[in-house]
Amino acid sequence: MLGVKPMPTFPMEELLRCAPCGLFSYDGDGSLVAVNDALLDLLGYTRDELLGLPMTALLTLAGRMFCETHVFPLLRMQGRADEIHLPLRSKGGESIPVLLNAVRKEHEDGVLHHCAFMSVRERGKYEDELLKSKRKAEEALRNNDVLNQVQQTLEMHALELDQKISQLEQRNQDLTRVSTALAQDLRQPARQLAMFACLFTREDQEGLSVTGQHSLERIKTVSVKMEQLVMGLHQFMALDVLDEPIEDVDLLEILGSARHRVLETGGPSTLTLRCDPLPVIQGRRRQLMQLFFHLLDNAAKFRKPRGEARLDIGCQLIEHNSFRSIKDKYHYTDFARITFTDNGIGFDPLHRAHVFEVLRKLNPDTPGIGVGLAICRKVVENHHGSISVESEPGRGTQFTFLLPLKQQASAPG
Repeated sequence: MLGVKPMPTFPMEELLRCAPCGLFSYDGDGSLVAVNDALLDLLGYTRDELLGLPMTALLTLAGRMFCETHVFPLLRMQGRADEIHLPLRSKGGESIPVLLNAVRKEHEDGVLHHCAFMSVRERGKYEDELLKSKRKAEEALRNNDVLNQVQQTLEMHALELDQKISQLEQRNQDLTRVSTALAQDLRQPARQLAMFACLFTREDQEGLSVTGQHSLERIKTVSVKMEQLVMGLHQFMALDVLDEPIEDVDLLEILGSARHRVLETGGPSTLTLRCDPLPVIQGRRRQLMQLFFHLLDNAAKFRKPRGEARLDIGCQLIEHNSFRSIKDKYHYTDFARITFTDNGIGFDPLHRAHVFEVLRKLNPDTPGIGVGLAICRKVVENHHGSISVESEPGRGTQFTFLLPLKQQASAPG
């Protein structure tokens, strides 16, 4: 046809040598017998450097092992291997990933293996990016599901919390009314009973028998104890009503006031203290005053007979987990770790679990009504802390309590 140029013809040898993919052949002994320019350019060799070398010289160690166990057996059994992912080794030692096809051809002079490959370095990068994108998409989907579940859970917990807050507010109001009524209605009869017993004793003491006088003294003692019991229970129940504001409280100042109060309320004539510096913390002043008073009062009441009450008060600032009830949850904040160590009579360590219970006395003949240490526990818990005790008979007692330096903003009060 006019105007159509004939297609040029190229020798097959030149076509293979200039092909845009890597080509090589090796014989039955595994020696390289032919390589093309693309292979030489990719691996950085000259033709003379490669011809005659074992075909495995082109492979990394991992590639050799893979060929020995998979590719070579596949060529022997099936005569071909398709889309084999292999790492070739360049002259400079670089690992180059390639995708290889190979065929096995038998001739009169022996066996030849013809291999063609193409570099997939960029493909590997694209695949990695695709995998990363897929993982990110899957993770985002999972996170979205998790966020939806968390949102639903938070809404449910918020509703439950609102209901519990309403119940607690009503409970606090009820406790306030009951506590006030108990304090007024029970203390007044106890006071009147003690007063009439005193009057009767003064006016008609000569006309009373020894038994009558003893009975009147017993009435006065029981009346006083009843009034103390009512007041102690009133103080304990009032701790459930958190109407006192949170403020900065100097614990050293609280300690001095508590010591003065113990000495004023019929305690020992002396109460010797050795004290580390105490911090200023956020808390409820009246409650912390009760905590220190009852710990000092406990040391004074249970001192050794004819012995001087001495207390060693230590303090360390530590980091402590704020979570106390939920397992595997951690939020470390600054706490004051305070110890009260006395030289008193001590007690059997078997009773440690009971000393903080309300109206629980280890010895009914000892002074007190069994409310003071229960108040201590309640005060510490109201400040999101903890308290424990160690003791041995005759060797004194050590109370250890932890108080956070700052109260959480969500704390009631």
